[in-house]
Amino acid sequence: MIGRILKFGILVVVGLVAYNFFFGTPEEKAKSKEIIGKVSDIGKAGVGLIKEEVAKFKEGKYDRALDKIHGGLVSAKEQLSDKGGKLLDNIESWEGKKEKWSKERDRLKKLFDDATDQEKESLSEEIKKLNEKGEQLKEEGEQLKQATEQQIENN
Repeated sequence: MIGRILKFGILVVVGLVAYNFFFGTPEEKAKSKEIIGKVSDIGKAGVGLIKEEVAKFKEGKYDRALDKIHGGLVSAKEQLSDKGGKLLDNIESWEGKKEKWSKERDRLKKLFDDATDQEKESLSEEIKKLNEKGEQLKEEGEQLKQATEQQIENN
């Protein structure tokens, strides 16, 4: 219901802008041109954002960071194996999350490589979400790495 109201509202606004653009007074025409220009700028900014996210995805920005953190956690895990505890469980949990993230990344890369332009556009939202998850994993991994380093220093 709300969606229909919003769509109707957008349709009314577009109709008014179009009417004023073609049939309005010179002042109304100027305002319509300004609105159209702003909408165009927003569209360009959105496309730019999507391209940035796809570029980050293709570059493997989070791949390298997560692999580096993973390497540090593996060595820390070996040192903590006899003392283990909750920290070791947290590391193993993080490794599982990283593995799921990597599988999803590989799936999206394959889909993106084989996709049409229209499909790539729809995949870009999934890529953006995956990049956000990668950033969260990176931060979580860095916190774990610091905690393990403190644990090792204290022992």
